[in-house]
Amino acid sequence: MNTRIIAMVNHKGGVGKTTTTLHLGKALSMLGKNVLIIDSDPQANLSQSLKIEDPKKEIYHALCEKEKLPVQNIATNFDIVPASLALSGAELKLIGDINGYFRLKESLQNLPTHYDYVLIDCPPSLGILTVNALIAATEIMLIVQSQYLAIKGLQTIMELIDELRKNLNQHLKIGGLLLTQVNRTIVSKNIVEAVQAQHEEKVFKTVIRQNVSLVEASTMGQDIFTYAPDSMAAEDYGNLAKEVVG
Repeated sequence: MNTRIIAMVNHKGGVGKTTTTLHLGKALSMLGKNVLIIDSDPQANLSQSLKIEDPKKEIYHALCEKEKLPVQNIATNFDIVPASLALSGAELKLIGDINGYFRLKESLQNLPTHYDYVLIDCPPSLGILTVNALIAATEIMLIVQSQYLAIKGLQTIMELIDELRKNLNQHLKIGGLLLTQVNRTIVSKNIVEAVQAQHEEKVFKTVIRQNVSLVEASTMGQDIFTYAPDSMAAEDYGNLAKEVVG
């Protein structure tokens, strides 16, 4: 069975990429899937949300020093490759390397463990770390905050995907657009309807509703299923995992 490698992408920050990487990953593991999540953002919020601070080995060592991906176990069927602020120095090193755009793909090919899913938390930019993820990925999940400014940049990302597909990763596909931080306001409702109308079958039926439990869980260093298993957020991410699995 082939591994599905999903890059979680949006060049805008604060849309829910990290939150979705963590909770979708945990939800998939609860369905019996073997899951690896990768922190590829120099802000290292994914690692920090799990209370992983200053790891001895991290993704920087794999990308820039050609070491094996340092995998840490989080829970049953659930592992992470952590990051730290040291990753912020990776861009200059990778740009100066003729194969710098392919480092993550090479690292994933050498994993000793088979994973059903690898979820890559990308930085809020379209720089070399994000391009590394897109070259390594089999599909993209576009994380779209239900606010007007959040959807304005979608065309830019779509154009980048088209270019990458033509030149570097012809197998890359859009797995879906996920609407996050959805609330009951008219603005949010209109944005959801606009994205669904424009992108139709590419939009996940599941939306992630705005829920304070997600913030609280992150503060406690826990996933939502551990912190608040009966919350709306746990329900939403559980439904998303089922939709991803199909």
